[in-house]
Amino acid sequence: MSKKKNSRKKKRVNRAYFWLIAGFVVTVMVIQISNLYQKNAAYAAEESKLQNELEAQEEKQEELENYESYIQSDEYKESVAQSKLGLVHENEIIFRENE
Repeated sequence: MSKKKNSRKKKRVNRAYFWLIAGFVVTVMVIQISNLYQKNAAYAAEESKLQNELEAQEEKQEELENYESYIQSDEYKESVAQSKLGLVHENEIIFRENE
């Protein structure tokens, strides 16, 4: 009988170790999954922030392209010539104030 008791005792101890190890593994996995969900949320927030920044930069690029095309236009060249250089068209009359 003593062998039966020892055998049963060993089985109980082995089961206890098994459940202890299984519980430890499950606990570690739950913690790791929780950490991964937190990282995923942080990455999603960062992605959203970068997407907004990308859209802002694309709008700025479009504005710069429009400004570049305006600078290359004759309208801009005439405006600069009149304001900075004081040039006028042949048929224009300039009126100046007496000081």
